[in-house]
Amino acid sequence: MTTRPGEERRQVAAPAGAPERPGLRLRGVDVLRGAAVVGMLLVDNRGNAAIPDQLEHAAWNGLHLADVVFPVFLLVVGVSVPFSRRAQRPRAALTRVVRLALLGWLVVAAKYGSLTAGVGVLGHIAGAYLLCWLLLRLPRRLQPAAAAGLLAALSVLTLTLGGDPDRSWGHAVDAALGLPFSAEAPHSYLGSAVTVYLGVLAGRALRSGAGRAALVRLTAGGAALLVAGPALAPLVPVNKRLWSPSFVLVTAGIALLALALLHWLVDQRGVARPFRPFEVLGVEAVVAFVFSEVVFRALLSEGVQPTVDGWLSDVAGPVTSAWLYALLSIAVTWALSGALLRRGIVVRV
Repeated sequence: MTTRPGEERRQVAAPAGAPERPGLRLRGVDVLRGAAVVGMLLVDNRGNAAIPDQLEHAAWNGLHLADVVFPVFLLVVGVSVPFSRRAQRPRAALTRVVRLALLGWLVVAAKYGSLTAGVGVLGHIAGAYLLCWLLLRLPRRLQPAAAAGLLAALSVLTLTLGGDPDRSWGHAVDAALGLPFSAEAPHSYLGSAVTVYLGVLAGRALRSGAGRAALVRLTAGGAALLVAGPALAPLVPVNKRLWSPSFVLVTAGIALLALALLHWLVDQRGVARPFRPFEVLGVEAVVAFVFSEVVFRALLSEGVQPTVDGWLSDVAGPVTSAWLYALLSIAVTWALSGALLRRGIVVRV
């Protein structure tokens, strides 16, 4: 589905009860979403394994920079909910879930050449969005308690069933569903729904229209989560594949502080031009993700990517090749996104 760039983003920025003004939007949110897209492209499209460990996902417990990218994107999904008219209409919200899941299935099928490979990242977004949307059907005063209760239940599961990959509660859930255990499998939707919900709280703060007060709330919330996450980690380790409660808290804290910084710089101080490339990718996030998955991770991964990496490695060394190929994927994806945006085309699901 396509729209003119001003249409949806004017809705995203309008405070409660305020009239819409042409061009009004929270550009800092687009920039943060775009930064997450850049992180995804760096992690997924590296030329070879000679890339810093921080751009590789942690094998099990622990946190690398690569592990923060997707939670930041999911939190931004939640930020948009209080501004979205679609999110307030059950039929429109459920239609979005179906579209995301279907598109995710098609992308994964194209990437792996199998109709049974799963629904991948977009399916994960659909599942987390749906669970958060259901949580938001509760009275507002009960929502924080429900989110905290879910994290508590996940903590108990981890402590009770153990934290090894083959014996974890997440592995048991996915096996019962006949699916391989992975960070994008259905068990992870539970914790990531809370990530989306924390984004909803941030969106409510931004939607209040009080710039300084919203900035204080975002900063204080992010700092509090960055204290709570490590405090919980000795009991429930930070683990992306399980989307553990400590992982939810730490990554949401990082995302909220990044959002606060960009909101201050871009939306309040007007420092937008240096961030324009990120904004373009943030507005065209669906295009950027699907293009990267289908072109760089499917079509080019077998023949072209190894050939290019081999040539670059011979000329400049494997580390340089690992970076250059990833940067090339960012440049090509940005060029496509910019071309669509200049023509007034924004693809959204």
